[in-house]
Amino acid sequence: MYPETKTYNPQVGCGFDCIYCRPSFQRQLKRVAGRLKCEACRNYWPHKHYERMGKIPSAPTVFVVGTGDIRFASPTYVWAILGSIDNHSPRMKKQYYFQSKDPVFFNQYMKWFKLNQEKVILLTTLETNRDEGYDKISRAPPPTQRAKDFYDLDYGRKVVTIEPVLDFDLAPFVDMILQLHAQGSLEYVWFGFDSKHCGLPEPNIDKAQKFVDNLTSNGIEVRGKTLRGVVLK
Repeated sequence: MYPETKTYNPQVGCGFDCIYCRPSFQRQLKRVAGRLKCEACRNYWPHKHYERMGKIPSAPTVFVVGTGDIRFASPTYVWAILGSIDNHSPRMKKQYYFQSKDPVFFNQYMKWFKLNQEKVILLTTLETNRDEGYDKISRAPPPTQRAKDFYDLDYGRKVVTIEPVLDFDLAPFVDMILQLHAQGSLEYVWFGFDSKHCGLPEPNIDKAQKFVDNLTSNGIEVRGKTLRGVVLK
């Protein structure tokens, strides 16, 4: 998902059941579930893989629990994962991404994040500003609640992923991102369309271009993939 990034997956799976994850993360796991002989992987149920603990990949950026949502790991197990990073000798040469669609979850680990802020970025996904109908897409907290929870995190390094983008209301969605930017904590925004052709409700290219232009004109860096003609300036 992110360039020069590898995932570290002592925890796998997610309970949010986003429809666009079925042909991506879930399908990938089904391909390897037979080899792993892991029924939980095949069904994308949240579960532990203790044998992976401490096997942090050699990549400039490590996406912690990138095959799932860390929200579904128990606090005790999350602390074990954080401890494995503390005990990883090259840890300060890496950057770590922690991403969740329930960002309020991060609050209980905030002391650790702040101690490691030089190398840790917190991320959340905001596909749209619209709550209505979102329950047909995902069981995650609705976008407006998620944006508020992410805004309220007392942390200085944040990234928003708008991928896959869903149809949105231009001015309110721009304002949602600008509020985060005004904190001084938003490092960049990741933007892109559905790459798996899931039949999602999407904005037209003109609206998407206006959205991106609004962000960049306000000094927000936008990175992207599957842009379908949208130009990043």
